[in-house]
Amino acid sequence: MKKIYLSAILALFILQYNNSQTANDTIAIQDLDEVIVSTPFKETVKNNVIKVSKLRLSDLSMINAQNFRFSLLKVPGLSVVSTGPYISKPSIRGMYGNRVVTYVNNMRLENQQWGDDHGLEIDAFGTESIEVIKGPLSVLYGSDAIGGVIYISPDSYINDGFEVELGSYYNSNYSGFTNNLGIKGGSGKFSYIIQGSLVDNGDFENADGVVEGTFFESTDIKAGLGFNSEKFTSDLRFNHSSIKVGVPHGDEHDEDHHDEHGDDDDHDDDHDDEHDDHEDEEKSYQDLTNTMISLKNTVLFERSQLEITIGYSENNRKEFGHHDEEGHDDHDEDGDHDDDHDDDHDDDHDDDHDDHEGEAHIDMDLSTTTVDLKYIFPKNNRSEFIIGTNIVNQENTNLGEEELVPNATKNDLGIYGLSHIHGEVWDVMLGFRADFRKIKASGFNENYSSLNATMGLKTDLGNSGLMRINLSRGFRAPNLSELFSEGIHHATGRYEQGDKNLSNESNLQVDFSIMTFSEKSKFEFDLFYNKINDYIYVNPTDSYVDNYQVYKYIQEDASLFGGEISYKRETPLEWLSHETSIEFISGKTTERENLPLIAPITLNHSFGFDFNNSSLEIGAIFKGKKQNISQFETKTDSYLLVNVSGSHDLNLLNNNLTLGWSINNLFDKEYYDHLSRLKNFGIHEMGRNISVGLNYNF
Repeated sequence: MKKIYLSAILALFILQYNNSQTANDTIAIQDLDEVIVSTPFKETVKNNVIKVSKLRLSDLSMINAQNFRFSLLKVPGLSVVSTGPYISKPSIRGMYGNRVVTYVNNMRLENQQWGDDHGLEIDAFGTESIEVIKGPLSVLYGSDAIGGVIYISPDSYINDGFEVELGSYYNSNYSGFTNNLGIKGGSGKFSYIIQGSLVDNGDFENADGVVEGTFFESTDIKAGLGFNSEKFTSDLRFNHSSIKVGVPHGDEHDEDHHDEHGDDDDHDDDHDDEHDDHEDEEKSYQDLTNTMISLKNTVLFERSQLEITIGYSENNRKEFGHHDEEGHDDHDEDGDHDDDHDDDHDDDHDDDHDDHEGEAHIDMDLSTTTVDLKYIFPKNNRSEFIIGTNIVNQENTNLGEEELVPNATKNDLGIYGLSHIHGEVWDVMLGFRADFRKIKASGFNENYSSLNATMGLKTDLGNSGLMRINLSRGFRAPNLSELFSEGIHHATGRYEQGDKNLSNESNLQVDFSIMTFSEKSKFEFDLFYNKINDYIYVNPTDSYVDNYQVYKYIQEDASLFGGEISYKRETPLEWLSHETSIEFISGKTTERENLPLIAPITLNHSFGFDFNNSSLEIGAIFKGKKQNISQFETKTDSYLLVNVSGSHDLNLLNNNLTLGWSINNLFDKEYYDHLSRLKNFGIHEMGRNISVGLNYNF
């Protein structure tokens, strides 16, 4: 049945694409005229030399726009590495974590994203659009932009008037409530925004019942103050969030999962016994507090402009439960143990357990200060040029009884130049950058540096298409976890050892992209090849510590290859449209071993029905089998999910009231997501979830 469905979708895809070429090819569809803000020349989607995917949350269903996970999956080539429904890490073409830079509120997001179980921690309410750059953009964003960039734009101001938005949403699967309140206003040269949201979600259910440790609670407050004049603009943004998110571990499901999918190197025969020891322990959860404040000033000269953005963020991460043995301070550098010391430590821990119950085992502060400065030279008909610098100062401090990573400071300095040359046939973009990073910790003082460049070409294919070729270099310095880990990480079920001798990752990626468009349709075809030198990844060994298998961070050259095809069309029926995308990624080391956490082949298809005051979307996502896996992964079967969502606009007191609803996993499918850590514990993904909500604007 799945093969028939896939064949039918592919046939429809090809047929509709061929038919679309007979349509009027003189007018681009509206989304090609969206202005890109993640690259400095303020070009439109169509005119940008770098391929950028832009997603406006207002184009999504009212319910799905409240969840970044559903929003990001709308972009072909972008997947999500997850631990339950609320811990989500975006993965761009197989690169995730510290290999993807996220910008929010005009500054770089720094929330200790080195951890596998650390999510974005961003509230979707108050977000206007998301831009995704698939490929290295270290030239603009420095270290860590080796895999790509996700640029999240906050809500824009209104110049005059006063607006209020009030929303409330309910999710049936986990009895979750979300409430939002937003206020916008403006008068003269000043504008302001005040927004807040409250989320209270319980544990979700799947085919096996309630999955403990998957709850989520958050309070988020956003504020903005804008000033706009002919010669000067200023944007002050503030965001404070407090989050409590469960960390599932899945005790009783492990054995069933391994019987079905084969043995996993990440677990051994003693793992069930270890779970029994933890049955009576307190629940595992993370208590997260994040504060961000940024000030972006733009000075407008006669033909040029200067932008200065200053940002500061403070991230506090507390972790409770399942960490009673964690921390590298209890082990020597070789990971060996003294048995007497272990016995004494266990006795002391048992005696003091009651005293420490309810306290955070891990308590870390991460403070980050950023300065971004760029000068945009006078523009002429043939060229544009920008120079800039990025400065980052960061300090990690441990406050709890255990340490995952040590106290450390990090300082970055980057200097770059970027030009856009408008030719008669080809547009050319050239960029160069020098980066310097210094990491200091106890007994460690290391400098990392890199020179990177990018070159892009774009040409029009008549009035109905364009072609892009981009060649980009990127780099990433090793993070604190990769350098210093030494201890049991219960959240991932392994003993991790870092390596202080790790060097920079560097990569070279080639992108080829063709886009054709008409008044009613858009077709995109993208191919990429990514060669990575000194790729850092965690690898299992034959050693065990306290029944946990030892994993070491190592480096090896690797490569990624793949692409995406997408097609969007409005049919002759004004109320009907459809959209299809297919994506494929393959990743291997030079020893022909598979890279971890690579998404299987994915097919998305949706039908949109738009009437006067109502809309309906029926979507299906097909994930293929994943058999070519890395050493510590489990195989997963293919599956097909169907999701339905809709909305209806009403008039209440001459203002707009929107009723929204959605049903995700309509047929209550039991499945494992290959990029979910829950499958390692034998936990299936969420079952059917029915959501309803109201949104009132006045």
